[in-house]
Amino acid sequence: MDRDTLLPAGFSDKLFPKSQKNSLIIENIVNFFLNYGYLRISPPLIEFEETLLNQGPGLALKDNSFRVMDPISKKMMAVRSDMTTQISRISSKRLAHYQRPLRLSYSGEVLRVNPSGLKLERQIAQVGAEIIGEITCDLEAEIIIIGLKVLKELDIGDLTLDLNYQNLRLSFLKTICELPDKDLLIKAIEKKDLNYLKNKKFPNKDNILNIIQASGQFFSKNEFLEKLNQDNKKNNHLLHLLEVSSSIQKFFKDLNIVIDPFEKSTFDYHSGLTFTIFSKSLHGSIAKGGTYKTINKEDATGISLYVDLLGGVKNIFLEKEKVLVEQNDFKNAEDLIKKGYQVIFFKNSNNDIVNYAKSINCKYFFKNNKLMQVKS
Repeated sequence: MDRDTLLPAGFSDKLFPKSQKNSLIIENIVNFFLNYGYLRISPPLIEFEETLLNQGPGLALKDNSFRVMDPISKKMMAVRSDMTTQISRISSKRLAHYQRPLRLSYSGEVLRVNPSGLKLERQIAQVGAEIIGEITCDLEAEIIIIGLKVLKELDIGDLTLDLNYQNLRLSFLKTICELPDKDLLIKAIEKKDLNYLKNKKFPNKDNILNIIQASGQFFSKNEFLEKLNQDNKKNNHLLHLLEVSSSIQKFFKDLNIVIDPFEKSTFDYHSGLTFTIFSKSLHGSIAKGGTYKTINKEDATGISLYVDLLGGVKNIFLEKEKVLVEQNDFKNAEDLIKKGYQVIFFKNSNNDIVNYAKSINCKYFFKNNKLMQVKS
């Protein structure tokens, strides 16, 4: 490769048609959010390190953020690696007195020192929505339903929703870390080995057993969760998952919902109910989100969608048919655009129209006030 065009690992030029498709995806998602009352904001790409990384969700992002010295202020600055930390700052400061629940949406590029999961890119196009205020089960369900609806709008099917509880596993494991057989117990919990665990004594045994028994596809665990509720065997985490899952399934009856409270699959700043959305037609997670605390310790929940992965779906948006139009013939060009064509100007002196049209995959040309098809 030419050294002049060599880029750092994890960075790449986004060329057409992928770049065009990604722009259309972002535009459609943001407009979809706006239709549901999510107000658009645009934070800066870079901020002072002390405001971006030293408070709220930013504390969990320090190790994965690029830093640079500001030549003017001589202060350290950080490039955002996730936009949620900026939503936290804006909602807590600039929009602190705005009516709650506050619904916001955003889109932009984020840079990460280390790529996540199967994705090797370190520059990622992120688009998402957040709700800030007193977060109820209804609002947690809303942010997930909005995310699922926009994916359906993009014609992305075969979706799976994983519901988890951030840090629940760690909080339970802390209660058994002093036991002599802790290693065997931890291994059994991670493997969900009910037969082994039922014959052992350890703190929070009933809760842990119930959580393991509740793990799996929601349609097969619904009766078990309902029975727990009716028997007054209260487990707030499981009943919370039951309520949110039931609300979602009312709108998506065929959605594959998987409950796995002990699984950690989202960002470290999340503190409660978290979720990940997958599609059989795409690799890796296409959306993630969950509840967290803002820098003002205010409750919030949100969803982030990964545009580069969504762009991998074929025919999300059909490309417009191209038409060659004589240079600066704006009158006819505007008429053709209104009819749904993409216009490309060409010089009238170009006699080899057919070969030029074929080279840019163009099937039509407009000349002498007529739309004509390029002959093969």
